[in-house]
Amino acid sequence: MGYEIALTLAERSLATLPRFILKRIYTKSRLDKEIKIDTRPTNPLIFSLGSYVPKLNAWFIITNFSNLILRLDDFCAEVWVGQPLAIATCLDKPEINRKETQSIYTESFLSETQVSRLREEKQKGNTLATIYVRAYFESKIGVLEFKPTFENRPVIIQ
Repeated sequence: MGYEIALTLAERSLATLPRFILKRIYTKSRLDKEIKIDTRPTNPLIFSLGSYVPKLNAWFIITNFSNLILRLDDFCAEVWVGQPLAIATCLDKPEINRKETQSIYTESFLSETQVSRLREEKQKGNTLATIYVRAYFESKIGVLEFKPTFENRPVIIQ
């Protein structure tokens, strides 16, 4: 119990250090380990082709294991199903506190060309996607950039 209290106090004091010291502590390699971005485990990508306005819905999970408070500045996901298909963006700017997980929703409206391309891929049986994410966060140490790639993610085409 005493160890946990001491650890919590140490973490809180670390977060109050000046920016130039925090930049030395929170290196890019450390932040890559402490800030995780991934797709939602179930049904991360859903293409709704039968709706009045066809669109792509994509969900992501961001986990902040660091002691920094992050605010999502920009988040976009380029989705490839065989070839580049759509870019889904997040319009919200949620704050992700330390040791917190946040769900991010992105969407993209689809053109007729994109819809016909998806129908072709569905007929071929190709329902796996590659996703290239670009995420930018504001924090006490400045703007942080992450560019994870997710391969072979399941796609639902309705």
